[in-house]
Amino acid sequence: MGRRKIDEMLLSAFGWLPARVALGMLTFFGFVNQFMVRVNLSVAIVAMVYQNKTVEEVQAQCIKGSEGTSANNSLLVGTTEYQSNALTAMKDRELTQDAPVDESLAWDEVTQGVVLASYYYGYTITQILGGRLAELYGTRLVFGGCILGSGIITLFTPIAARAHVGAAIALRVLLGLTGGVAWPSMHALLSRWIPPLERPRFIAFAYLATTLSVTFTLPLCGVIIDWHGWEAVFYTTGVLCLIWCMLWFALMHDSPGKHPRISREERELIEMSVAAGGSSKRTGSGIPWRHISTSMPVWAIIVCDMGNTFGLSIYLTQLPTYMRNVLGFSIKKNGLLSGLPFLCRYVGGIISSTVGDWLLSRGCLSIVNTRRIFSAVAMLGPTIVLVGVAYSGCDPALTVSLLCLSMFLNGAITTSQLVNHTDIAPNFSGTLFGISNTFASIASFISPVAVAAIIENQQTMTQWHKVFWMCVPIYAASAIFYLAFCSGTVQPWNYAGQHRRHAQEEAERDGPEATALQ
Repeated sequence: MGRRKIDEMLLSAFGWLPARVALGMLTFFGFVNQFMVRVNLSVAIVAMVYQNKTVEEVQAQCIKGSEGTSANNSLLVGTTEYQSNALTAMKDRELTQDAPVDESLAWDEVTQGVVLASYYYGYTITQILGGRLAELYGTRLVFGGCILGSGIITLFTPIAARAHVGAAIALRVLLGLTGGVAWPSMHALLSRWIPPLERPRFIAFAYLATTLSVTFTLPLCGVIIDWHGWEAVFYTTGVLCLIWCMLWFALMHDSPGKHPRISREERELIEMSVAAGGSSKRTGSGIPWRHISTSMPVWAIIVCDMGNTFGLSIYLTQLPTYMRNVLGFSIKKNGLLSGLPFLCRYVGGIISSTVGDWLLSRGCLSIVNTRRIFSAVAMLGPTIVLVGVAYSGCDPALTVSLLCLSMFLNGAITTSQLVNHTDIAPNFSGTLFGISNTFASIASFISPVAVAAIIENQQTMTQWHKVFWMCVPIYAASAIFYLAFCSGTVQPWNYAGQHRRHAQEEAERDGPEATALQ
């Protein structure tokens, strides 16, 4: 069946659906898959790694209600529900201690931190490349190739982990190289397909599918491990990526003008809106590196991205371990409760983007003030809440509630820093996102190693207090910098090279004599 025949069938079946809505749905499931293969190791590593510690050593803080627990928390530890959680976790720990026959999986906390962080070693390298390739050649090829490569690599992860820790690290680095192009390439699509006032909502729905992915990936991994073992986690998520790729390459188009099923009204609306927002169909011949590197609005985005990503990566890579080794939850309950804060982040993103779009469309706030207000909510909110988390002790209900509140507030990032690239330079938004995410990736691979260094093989509440306190000044300082230097205005260098190219094209159309005069 040819591509034209497929387009005709889809037009007759789904012609009523706006093209950018269909694009949002495709993007949503693409990010779901991309993050499934990114975070599956965070849960799987709890079951796959051989542990030499005794249960009492790992669970001393919350099960015994010893150091660092208050009188109220000690009472909680004695309740039937909490004892049940603790006993289930102890049994799971006993099972997972002996589960790996190959003791090459006897990775200590530092080794585990390096393995978890190794994704970001590769992820950092391809950020700028991914954004620029999408600006030049389209998001269809770049984003689709990202998910395809990630799915194939994930299928080989169990083999690599069994072979040697070095092989596991190498494969995770390769996975990071592949995944690094995802977000920057999508920002290039955003500036071509989505009207400016709809971008925060598109980001909240489609981009934060990564957050929603964590919500169900963590419990799904827990269930799969319980039923079929940790290897099945990688086989399942890898295959899901390959299935999505077939839909993406069949249905996705890089611009409204290339889409065979879009209505004339929708195409005109999109093209007029994105042109009014500063986007052009083609970028200039080069990137204005000097202007970008000296632009304070760009540095505001970079600093805010680094602070936000540092805290978020601790949630992604360390929360299951904290739930298991300190709060005493079983693997299945661990996955469910570890994913709950990310569901709250998705809901927070949807609500904040809707409110932000409403305020902008009615002229209640300027773009820059909208970005500032929601940035303060997204960054300073978790700063305050994490102080409460640090002193919630062994009260699992309070701890999980505070973590959920922190992530709910952080969802406002969709209406601030995360969309700000398209405000100041829509023609180079993919490249800008790649630049900021490159710096953010540095924070991502530092954070798991920093946590491991703080924990120092001591899974105690006191050590975890230090982890939470570490995030507080980082969140606060990056938020203040962003508030001081962010902008909502298209920068002059957004149009770099376009006037000269336009003059050359006009001269070529007028003939060789005009070209000579140029």
